[in-house]
Amino acid sequence: MDKLIFKISHLLESPTGNSEIYSFDVPLDLEFVEKKGNVTGKIEIMRIDEGLNVVAKDVELNLKTNCAKCLKAFSQKIKITSAERQFELNPPEKAEDENDVYLINKKNLTIDVTEMLRQEIILHFPVISVCSSGCKGLCPYCGKNKNLAKCTCSEPIEADFEGNKPLKALKEFFNKK
Repeated sequence: MDKLIFKISHLLESPTGNSEIYSFDVPLDLEFVEKKGNVTGKIEIMRIDEGLNVVAKDVELNLKTNCAKCLKAFSQKIKITSAERQFELNPPEKAEDENDVYLINKKNLTIDVTEMLRQEIILHFPVISVCSSGCKGLCPYCGKNKNLAKCTCSEPIEADFEGNKPLKALKEFFNKK
């Protein structure tokens, strides 16, 4: 599934303040997000005067990423406690940012919350992904992963880069892709 779409015809016909809650556990494909497993959470949709108020709650997914220190691939859980957007029946006359305008599909009477979730997930990305708090990283002189083997390099006053290949592991990492 590459979209998370909800039928809302019954809510549009109901009085202001009526709401419904949906749970989801879907293999959502999101642009710029490499994940492992499904995206799970709850969506609450409430009827408001000019459309719908949508709240995503308890959204979780496992992000596939690489450690910023040792380049090891690992899975990191992202949790979003709450995210809220308004889906409007008609486009506003003026919008500061068109990417922040969410519209109800009046032809099918549906809303697509995929983009809303994608934006929230990206906002919750860690600034620096590290596989563990005790990660020792790569040796800046020989490129060995100091978590796997003890490095025999000592910090020289002037680095001798003739025999050492400090970026060898990084080069190999990018050549795999």
